[in-house]
Amino acid sequence: MTVKIFSVIVLLICFASCNETNKKEKTVSVPTNNFIQPPIKNADIPYEEYSVDAEKGDTIFSQTGSIILFKPNSFVDTEGKIIKGNITVKYREFTDPIDFYLSGIPMTYDSSGKEYLFESSGMCEILAYKNGQPVFVNPNSKPELHLVTKNNSQEQNLYYLDSTQQKWVNKGASIITDLNKQITDKTAAASPFADIIEPVKPEKANTKSPVIKIEIDPASFKELLVYNNLQFQIDPSEKNYNPKDSAGEWSDVELLKGSSKGLYIVKFSNATRSVSYSARPVLDGKDYDKALKVFDKQNKEYQQKIANRLLQEKENKQKYIQDSLAYSVQQEENKRIERLNALIEIRNKEIDKQNAIVEKTNEQIRENNLSVRLMRSFKIDGFGIWNSDAAILLDCLPVVASFKDNKGNSIELKNISVISKSLNGILNFVDNHIQVVKGADNMIIGTYNGRFAYITFNDYSRLKIDVRTKEQTFTMTVVEEKDNNYTYIKKIATSDTRVN
Repeated sequence: MTVKIFSVIVLLICFASCNETNKKEKTVSVPTNNFIQPPIKNADIPYEEYSVDAEKGDTIFSQTGSIILFKPNSFVDTEGKIIKGNITVKYREFTDPIDFYLSGIPMTYDSSGKEYLFESSGMCEILAYKNGQPVFVNPNSKPELHLVTKNNSQEQNLYYLDSTQQKWVNKGASIITDLNKQITDKTAAASPFADIIEPVKPEKANTKSPVIKIEIDPASFKELLVYNNLQFQIDPSEKNYNPKDSAGEWSDVELLKGSSKGLYIVKFSNATRSVSYSARPVLDGKDYDKALKVFDKQNKEYQQKIANRLLQEKENKQKYIQDSLAYSVQQEENKRIERLNALIEIRNKEIDKQNAIVEKTNEQIRENNLSVRLMRSFKIDGFGIWNSDAAILLDCLPVVASFKDNKGNSIELKNISVISKSLNGILNFVDNHIQVVKGADNMIIGTYNGRFAYITFNDYSRLKIDVRTKEQTFTMTVVEEKDNNYTYIKKIATSDTRVN
């Protein structure tokens, strides 16, 4: 029987109380009948869907840059029997308050009878199915999740949303890895595409700057040798060109690659001096037309080679990660039954393992054009919603709110929430007795006739709400039915103005 020893981390969290003017503490509550019920139909956060071989295991690279590792035999049925065959895995992440709102997931935590607000540093949902039926985590082969985060705070705990008890369950801490520290010294490493030559698209010569003709060493620039009668036109950015140099006598002419794509340096020298000019390869008339056809053909071949190489690199990385982690994870499981002080060593090994993931997925990150910097790593013992959070209380102002549309008509707003720029969380309310974060930019959101309604941060700031404000009428923008979807609403969250 495997015995697991969990480290207990005591965190000192400073709470700012959400007070009324009489200093009586007041917290934010979520209606119990709104448990995981998205407020807007057809505007929930979409899932990514993957197929995983249950016996062999697999590595999933999410579109966000997060990584999910499935060891062999990670799935069991309702009776605890290991499942074989292909498993459908559905995955999505919730990154900001609009995601929290549209998902309908409660963002409060009860501790000793007091409700705290969650400030998230990473939240996701992972589900698994076999032939449409839910499957479960094998406790002896737990999946490992490496969740992209923007917050490296050690005060964040890991929580699992128990849908049966309808509450968050504290699961301890996650491991944080700064990817920048791992890849900073890797920038000079050889590119996996170094042997694939990218063709240079020919440009047509013009009369805006001088054109020079030079001989190219056949062994130097293979990307240029396919073009006949090639010339070089001085780049418009070149400010030091002297026309008299074209009449000079030079003993040597050298061509070097420039600092940007398609730019070259032409260097002329003799016994007494040398000059260098930035120039671009150009052609005239029929030579240009022929060269363009050659480029189109070679560019298609180049793109196909890159695609094939990316696929091969991805397969190699996934296999390496699975093979190396399978061994290290087994060693860690054996060490967990040792004395309590062995936990420090295990933590270091987990970090080393994460470093290996960072190194081997560096190119995958570049391929997806992601700006991933931090990851939170943890094993999951159940499929569902996982959240890395700090439980906080806020300094808030109570306001009795009324609402109208842009035409001045009174409206009854439902599913009312408040977003603050200073907080990656959301305040939800059961009625129009709301709270706004004191001294912060706030955004009021809700639904009217099933459509998303909001007041922008800019519009809110113009209201000058302070401790003297007891009641406030908010003029809401109600989106059109055609715009009542996730993509459009998400744009609103990243803009201080209305989306046109």
